Amino acid sequence: METPLPGMSASFAPLFIATAAFVLSHFVLAFGPLRRAIAGRIGEQAFMILYSLVAVATFAWMCVAYGRAPFEDLWGDPRWARWVAVVVMPVATVLLACGIGTANPGAIGFGNLRAPDRAPVGIQKVTRHPIMIGIGLWAALHLITNGDAASLILFGGILVLAVGGILHIEVKKRARGGEAWTRFTEASSVVPFAGIIDGRARVSLGEIGWNRMAAGLVLYVVLLLGHRVVIDVPLLPGLVGP
Repeated sequence: METPLPGMSASFAPLFIATAAFVLSHFVLAFGPLRRAIAGRIGEQAFMILYSLVAVATFAWMCVAYGRAPFEDLWGDPRWARWVAVVVMPVATVLLACGIGTANPGAIGFGNLRAPDRAPVGIQKVTRHPIMIGIGLWAALHLITNGDAASLILFGGILVLAVGGILHIEVKKRARGGEAWTRFTEASSVVPFAGIIDGRARVSLGEIGWNRMAAGLVLYVVLLLGHRVVIDVPLLPGLVGP
């Protein structure tokens, strides 16, 4: 019997299958012809409910499988990676909070990927995919700080979903958005701050929203302090000591 990944035990198969189901279900349900067929039959709102239920169910399945997977060390738990995660994670949580708090025509499910009818605003000038970038950054940081096989599968899958989701949206928007989407991309960027650095976009902290940024920092503190309570893995104590 073949193992899921070279050098890994077959006992990782449930996690590998659950992670694949979580990632692939997002792309399958977002596939244009299938999405239109289902939404045309049950309605757009019902489709979004179905999409969300499948996402929650497969995510729960993946988490349960992760908790039951054996521990197989690959590259250990380097102390420098913990520091990187603690310092960089606020960027991810602020991107998430600002992305959720700002209606984004570049997001999945927003107007069925319709063309944007306005220029980018706030966090969209930093990146037009703040939620996906935030999720991808969160996954990448967990990859480098958890050097075991199960974490590689789970967080690697989430990272693939985030990057693939961005590419999926970009391709569909480019095909359907026409000149409106072209104008939107000219004033924004996929890579955070790239549009600001090259002069395509200008943004102030006030435009992004002080309340949204504060919410992102609060989320960071909650995650930092609650990490041990939720998954029994302390973060700050692990930064010091032998």
